[in-house]
Amino acid sequence: MKKIFFLVVLILLVAGCEKSEKDINPEIGMSPQSLENYFQVDWAKIDRIDIRNGATGELRTFKEKEILRKWIDETRIIEITPDPSQEGRTGFRFSANLYEGDQLKFGFTDGHVGKVYILSSDLLYNQLKSLYESYTP
Repeated sequence: MKKIFFLVVLILLVAGCEKSEKDINPEIGMSPQSLENYFQVDWAKIDRIDIRNGATGELRTFKEKEILRKWIDETRIIEITPDPSQEGRTGFRFSANLYEGDQLKFGFTDGHVGKVYILSSDLLYNQLKSLYESYTP
């Protein structure tokens, strides 16, 4: 009897932890959307971007206005497609945190945007990688 109870509790826990398509913001849905549609912020006020390399853990910070404007203008229009399978996963190749002053406005990786797991996007990955690699101390 205890084994059956334990099995039922375990199944309910696993089922309750799964994300599904219904967990995705209905305004975004499952169709491709530009990155800027995921974050309703004033992109022009972003004055710092931190890019982290998922393989090494190294963090690089960018504050130069010209670099930020160019990168933001190119990145925010990239089409992002939610992954139909919203099962949890870990790891990333690159992540970005965008700040206004010291306040984190939003963050994303090449594998998820907010709480939404996304299909791989070479454009997004290349944007993150190119900014990371452009760092000069």
